[in-house]
Amino acid sequence: MTFSSTLRSFFLIALLSVFACQKKTPPTPPSSYPVRIAEAQSKEAPIFLEALGHVDPITTIEIRSRIEGELTGIYFTQGQEVKKDDLLFTIDPRPYEAALKAAQANLEESQAIMALAEEKVKRYRILAKDEYYSQIDYETLQSNFAAANAVVKQNQAQVDNALINLNYCWIYAPIDGRTGILQIDFGNLVGAAGSQPSEPLILLNQMTPIFVTFSIPEFQLPQVQKCDRKKTLRVLAAYEDFTGEMFEGKLFMLDNTVDPSTGMIKLRGLFENQCRELWPGQFIRVRLILYTIPDAVLIPYAAIQLTQTGPIVFVVKEDLTIEQRTVQLGQREDDQIIILKGIKAGEKIAVEGQLNLYPGVKVYVPTEGQ
Repeated sequence: MTFSSTLRSFFLIALLSVFACQKKTPPTPPSSYPVRIAEAQSKEAPIFLEALGHVDPITTIEIRSRIEGELTGIYFTQGQEVKKDDLLFTIDPRPYEAALKAAQANLEESQAIMALAEEKVKRYRILAKDEYYSQIDYETLQSNFAAANAVVKQNQAQVDNALINLNYCWIYAPIDGRTGILQIDFGNLVGAAGSQPSEPLILLNQMTPIFVTFSIPEFQLPQVQKCDRKKTLRVLAAYEDFTGEMFEGKLFMLDNTVDPSTGMIKLRGLFENQCRELWPGQFIRVRLILYTIPDAVLIPYAAIQLTQTGPIVFVVKEDLTIEQRTVQLGQREDDQIIILKGIKAGEKIAVEGQLNLYPGVKVYVPTEGQ
């Protein structure tokens, strides 16, 4: 081995020894952590009970025929809004017109017979009194008159009944409402209610105002009763959640019985429904507003951290350091929650990035794109 080779080996061993003796230094922790913050707000907040309900028309009527006959007229379009006393259907009136004429003819005949019987009673009254006419024959005349009078009344009833049946040939809307799907077509034979066929011709639903029916557990009933005695309670309805379109009504009634099999009691809200947003049979989310807190403190629910000692919130102070606060939670409202104790309105809190936070740590709010 030459001297130069020995020298190179010596330097290489020395260099490796230096690197081997160097200690690994841990990475320096960041001086601050990124967070997204929000400000605690003070505003009026409702205290409510939430439930799933369904829409019920105040009045639902199955339009049926009271008589049998051919359906000769339909005077509305399916799904149309109709007014009370609007003509809906006509049934062939000719058989009932003929029945009315026959009944009127029988009435006139019986009236003529009664008039003759009455005249005989008048003529023979004096003769029977002076004993020129047999008393038994006179009593027979009186009996004939009474029988004729009864026949007249019977025939008058038949005329009235025939007139009623004739009027049933024109079917009118009994209420303002919306028609459904037509169950029978023009030209078919319809049957009288209680006979075959007796299917309803159409379903008529009252659309405005309208009910929303929902149920609450019985343990919540005393609270509702207490608040309801003070004022009429508001009821809110929404299709999916209460961050979008909502409809407002008022509590109409509480059912008079708690269902013993479920422990639930039904309530009904009344909605004007002028624009027909609520539809009969529809399931809908409901909130019964018990009362409101005028100056409640609300923060995003995402800021809440649940620990073994209770819920906490990381407050971002003015110097961008973190203070940990224990809070008392109130009712949650969608993506926000009421803070009953621990946070004041206007304070800033961390809503993202809480995993790295602890009391006293520095934070910063990244700008857009960071």
